[in-house]
Amino acid sequence: MTSTYQNQKELINAQNGTYEVIKAIATGNFGSVYKAKREQDGKEFVIKCESLKMKSSLLRQASMVLASLNYPSPYFMSIEERGTVPFRFLFVVMPLYGENLIEVMNNQCSNKKFSLASALHLAEQSLSAIRDLHRNGFIHRDIKPTHFCIGLEENQTNHQIFLIDFGLCRRPRYAKGDENEEMIRKNSILYRGVVRYASLNAHANKDLGYRDDMESWWFMCLELFIGNLPWGLLNKQSEKDVINLKTSLNDPNVLKPVWKVPPAAITVFFDMLRTIRATPDIADFVEYDRVAEGLRAIFEITKTNPLEPPDWDGMSDYKGPAYQSIAMIPPAEVGMKEQDFAQGEGNLNNKENQNQDNKKATKNNKKKTKKSKKNKGDRTRTEDNDENEGNETKDKKKGKKKHGKKNKTIEEN
Repeated sequence: MTSTYQNQKELINAQNGTYEVIKAIATGNFGSVYKAKREQDGKEFVIKCESLKMKSSLLRQASMVLASLNYPSPYFMSIEERGTVPFRFLFVVMPLYGENLIEVMNNQCSNKKFSLASALHLAEQSLSAIRDLHRNGFIHRDIKPTHFCIGLEENQTNHQIFLIDFGLCRRPRYAKGDENEEMIRKNSILYRGVVRYASLNAHANKDLGYRDDMESWWFMCLELFIGNLPWGLLNKQSEKDVINLKTSLNDPNVLKPVWKVPPAAITVFFDMLRTIRATPDIADFVEYDRVAEGLRAIFEITKTNPLEPPDWDGMSDYKGPAYQSIAMIPPAEVGMKEQDFAQGEGNLNNKENQNQDNKKATKNNKKKTKKSKKNKGDRTRTEDNDENEGNETKDKKKGKKKHGKKNKTIEEN
């Protein structure tokens, strides 16, 4: 590879343009995110980079998911282009979006809490986004506020939200013989989401389905409505306490002291959770329209003005998209579409990339030393605490049978 240096600029040369890195936005276990400017027209983008040493490529998986959609959605992020810097990293170029929902809540809301009108609109739009993903036959497995971003005013999308991360998506059931998806399932991270938003099935290490995305969505909405979660200060070491608190959420009265709305509105919100949890099978759709009716009922019960300006744009009446009912037909078992990452060039010298490679190498060496231990289940979990949350992974090796029952992994291999 021949790297290009121009006045010490950090550049990524892709097929359709050259991008100058402006600043690092975030770094984590899975890669780095940069704000960049296309030199040809000065337009700004986001570039996600992922080391080629990653065993399971989340960028490649996200690209395949987006390319495999039969029903596009206005709530999904898009990919401008993708590429590979040989021997170093994969990258995707995405449009620039605004703040994620946690950033909006912390930076632009009084008392770090959304108004009821804004919270209901965000719940409605995120419900539409998740429903649209499920309609295409995918579960997200990582529903949380930081994966939804506000659009930009210059694009006239600042009242709309976008689902921005698809790297951990999979199908609850899939087409047998689909090599791309079989590869993803074989190598995929055994992931169950962060403790804060994980469904009860995820805590129990069961197979996840559409209902589990929606249960995570309900927990997310609860946070948007009251500003925090009852277990928000608990971490992974207190998971049993988190599970107990989530399990106890069956009585609307528990929210009356912290959510100052009419009791009938709280009852409707809990009815939505019961509707979600009543979904019988992992591949069965949730009654999305019924859940959306619950949100509209809360609008009416609380006499909330649906045109009230959103918290992040107090000068304009709300003009975001409304939930629209659509036919939910079980998706056909079709294969996923492989996406090429064309060769590009880059001279990113940020220490974040080197640190990620070093972390991966160290982690791989540790795994090799543990292989000599037999008949022991090894359970690890790592957490990246960006925006007071974190991406949590859980790797669980196959172990011996205990009490006649076989240990389950988070995902089927």
